[in-house]
Amino acid sequence: MKSLMKTIVTIMALTVAGFSVKAEIISVKTMKEVQTKIEDALKTQTTENILVAFDIDMTLTQPDHPAVYYPALKKYVDVYKKILGKLTPSQKDLMSTLTTQIVPQKLVEKDTAKIVRNIQQKGVKVIALTSSLAGKIKDFPDKMIFLRRDQLQKMGFDFTKSLKGYVLVTEFFDFKEYLGTRPIFYHGVLSTNGENNVSKGELLTALLLHVGPHYECKARNPGFYPKVVILVDDKKKHLKNVEAHLKSYDPSITFIGIEYEGAFAYAPQNISKENFRKFWEKLAQLTVKKLVGAS
Repeated sequence: MKSLMKTIVTIMALTVAGFSVKAEIISVKTMKEVQTKIEDALKTQTTENILVAFDIDMTLTQPDHPAVYYPALKKYVDVYKKILGKLTPSQKDLMSTLTTQIVPQKLVEKDTAKIVRNIQQKGVKVIALTSSLAGKIKDFPDKMIFLRRDQLQKMGFDFTKSLKGYVLVTEFFDFKEYLGTRPIFYHGVLSTNGENNVSKGELLTALLLHVGPHYECKARNPGFYPKVVILVDDKKKHLKNVEAHLKSYDPSITFIGIEYEGAFAYAPQNISKENFRKFWEKLAQLTVKKLVGAS
């Protein structure tokens, strides 16, 4: 009897332990650590069972201007919040997107693109996931989603082949139109079309539905059902959001959230409080001009 009870307790402990690893959020400082974590996942899963999503801004790339570096934003947070406080949610989304287009961009780490390619070469499906706007903005030659994809390719990233067997381009019509468009998946880049629009968790699960059961029903071929989803993002709130939505969508999916801190301390140039204020006020004014009357 004691032996039986011991066995039952052991099984229960292993069961609880098994469920406890369904979600994990860790913090890393380098992209090399990200690669190691993904390689660890490959020790227990095949490449077909894993989907990796990389946030773009402040994870893969970042604006190369001292007013946009994380240390400056933290140092002058009072100024930053005061300027943001005068904007509507949609204007905040536009201003955030403008920093990716009117400010020169750089890789957060010099080997970032190479590391992402190494992961892709192992056969892992890798996409980009961003909260930036996807539609047309006044005075820009094309839709933001097109410009973002082109920008990434020029910097050494190519996500076009990741889900090509299941989807190349799709607009998510289940979500409401926001600033002229909806969330979209475009050649490996998944855009929520604004941080104040649709959450990353909502959209990522919508994508899984699209490439899984919806694809299967339409194409009469097996869909893509990852057993492990890995998100690399500089904001923990996005990791927690995706974790929650995946749990609701399919509790059997193991989620690994990686908070990437590579851009947190980067500040090769200092900036005065006055110049910081001038930069963001000018950008806010430009934002309002491009989006007068937006709510």
